[in-house]
Parts: sequence; structure tokens; C-alpha cells
Amino acid sequence: MALLTVLVIVYVISVICRASFTQVKTITAKEATAFDAVTSDCWIIREETLIKGAGSGVISYSAGDGEKVSVNETVAGVFDSVASAGTKQECERLTKQIEALRLLQDNSDTLSKTPAELDKNVNDYLIRANAERNSGNLSGAQGFADDVLFAINERQLITGKTEDYSEKIRELETRLKQLQKELSAGKQSKEIKTPVAGYFVSSTDGYENAFDIANISKLMPDMLSDKTIRQQADSGVIGKCISGVYWYAACPVSAEDALKIKNAGSLQLDIPVVSGEKIDVELQSINQKSKSADAVVILKGTFMNSEMARLRKGKFSIILHTYRGIEVPKSAVHEQELTKKTEDENGKTKIEKKTCSGVYVKLGNEVTFREIVPLFTGENSVISSLNTQGKTFLKDNAVQVYDQIIVEGANLYAGKIIGRNA
Repeated sequence: MALLTVLVIVYVISVICRASFTQVKTITAKEATAFDAVTSDCWIIREETLIKGAGSGVISYSAGDGEKVSVNETVAGVFDSVASAGTKQECERLTKQIEALRLLQDNSDTLSKTPAELDKNVNDYLIRANAERNSGNLSGAQGFADDVLFAINERQLITGKTEDYSEKIRELETRLKQLQKELSAGKQSKEIKTPVAGYFVSSTDGYENAFDIANISKLMPDMLSDKTIRQQADSGVIGKCISGVYWYAACPVSAEDALKIKNAGSLQLDIPVVSGEKIDVELQSINQKSKSADAVVILKGTFMNSEMARLRKGKFSIILHTYRGIEVPKSAVHEQELTKKTEDENGKTKIEKKTCSGVYVKLGNEVTFREIVPLFTGENSVISSLNTQGKTFLKDNAVQVYDQIIVEGANLYAGKIIGRNA
């Protein structure tokens, strides 16, 4: 009976303890970036000169997409056979490999990247090479494949697995001489040169003459539909050259969004297929018939790479503002009345009360309330300011990075004792 009594008492105590402690689920507060943006189906407009070839034969490109070329520079050659064209391409590939290895060899003492950084680069290059291959741009895929090889060779030097590339360079040079001998036996009927300086692109899309940059300020929304803009096929064209310092993005938007863009400070374009980074652009003009009418926003940029050189149209995000702060789930935001005591100039105590937005934070085994200073409210989260000095009702009461924000828990209040995380 005594043992049974002890067991009952222990059970009752455990039930009381479980009832007294609330289990909660928390997440760690981290810094995040949010964007206020306008999305639009935009057209890229550039100064483009078509490059034509002459005669029959197999074309072998010597310039890559997005590569900067000068006036009258050779960008391709016409060969009598596929074999000769392939040999020419192989010679160019070997030449690039030799140059890359020599560059690593000459700078082996000053290489500063870590193996982890190079591993990340290899992974990024492989992803982009695969994307280029899937889109049919084999030359672009080869370019990223070369980047992969360079990063691997650099890693070999840094980690000490390879001390010297002299033997490999000699091997590649021997192979290059053999191919050059084979190439001299074939026939190259013509070299194709660019008539202007700029960025070379080995493909065309038929929209090269669809827009006139001189009249770009007159473009209206009804002029940017697929029904209005027609593609034109030019026979004998082997590529184009993009000249001029700037390119332009023509983006149809509503009157409301046009006003937002006009009132924004610096602008950026988010084009994931072109760059992982946001692209800086300037507002060139806002074309609309009246303030209440839909508009075409013209943005001006200079960023260029192979993806940008080939891009014509797509759904872009025009970033109006960027917010950096602490990301807080909307579901974790609560309202609580806070109280503070202050003294006036006569030393008299004054009690102030204010309802503030904030989150419940787990501090040890106790719940505490931290205020938030909202910068941006998204669909599922709020970005709270990192700079909160003088912006909270209670001093030093703002949510901080690494706070354990409670996202699940019943009957929460400041000072409540809680148990383990669920």
C-alpha cells in the first residue's frame, strides 16, 4: 500500500508539471533580403548589325556569344568539310587550354581561392553548362565546360596534388601542331568578319530590325504585342554584332506601377536566366498617353554576358526597393500592450502604455516579448529593421538575429515558463 501510494503521488506530480509547462516550437531569427518589385513582360532593344556569310560550306565560329570584337575582326570561317571545321574548332579549344594552364603556372604563387570556393564554382559552372546544352546553345555549354576545367586545375595546384603543368602544356602543344598540319591540308574558302565593333552573337531571332532606338521614347503598350511585332528571316545571316554602350528594356506596366517606378530611387532588373545578381538599370523614360493610361517603361543598362547578348524578351522583375533585415513569419507576429515608466522634468513618474507588434521569444525556459520594426511586409513574412535605435517603445526591446522566435505554442504571454521545443 505504501508503494502504491508513492506511485500515485509521483504520477499526480508529473501530471501537474506537464500541465504547468508549455511546449513550443521555435525558429532562429536570421537576416534576409526582400524586394518590392513590379513584374512585366519586357523586350530587350539594342543596336544590332547582321553579319552575313557568302558561298557554301561548313561554318566554324571563332568568336563566342557575348565576346567583345573589334571592327573587321574575324568571327567565323567557312570550310570545305565538316572535318576541317571540326579540326579548326579543336585547334582553338586546345589553344585556350594551353593559355589557361600557362596562366595558372605563371600565377601559382599568388592563387588565393579556397578549395571550398572552387568547389562551389565548379558546381555553378556545371549547372549553367547543362542549362546551355538543354537550350541548344552548345558553344555556351562548351564555354562553361572550359570554366569547370580551369577551376579543377586551379584546385589541383592549391591543394598540392599537382605541382607543375609544364608536361601537360607540352603534350597539348604537340597535339595542336598535329591538328594544325591536318588543317593546312584542308581548305578554308572564306573568313567572315564583323563590320562593326561590339558583342558578337552567333544566332539571330528575327527581331533585330523590329525596333528603332531613335524612336524608343514613342513606344506604347499596343506596339509591344506579339501581333504587332513581326519576325523577319534573313537568308545567309550567320550572326550579329551588338554595338553601342547601352541596351534598353521596354516594359509594359499599368499606370499605378508606372507611378511606383517613377517615384523609386535606384532601379534593378532581376533576370535569373541572365545573372544570379540583380542588374543595375536607369530609368530612361515612361511612355504613356495620359497619367491614368497604361505605360511602357524604358530602362537602360550596360551589363553584358553571353546570356544577355542572346536574350530578347521575358518576364522580368523591376526592383523598386531592397529591404535587408530580420525575417519574421507573419504567423509569429502578435500584438501586446506594453508599459513603461518615465520621469518628467520635475521628477514626476509617468506611466505610458502602447500596443506594439512583436514576437514571443524563448529565453531559457521563459517567454519574453520582443518588438519588431517592420520595413517590408510580404505574403508570408515581415522584414524587421536591423537598426532599431530609438524606434521601439521599450529601450533595447527589438528582436535580434539568433533570437529563438516562437512559431507554435498555446496561451503565450511574457514571463510564462515553458518546456522543451516541440
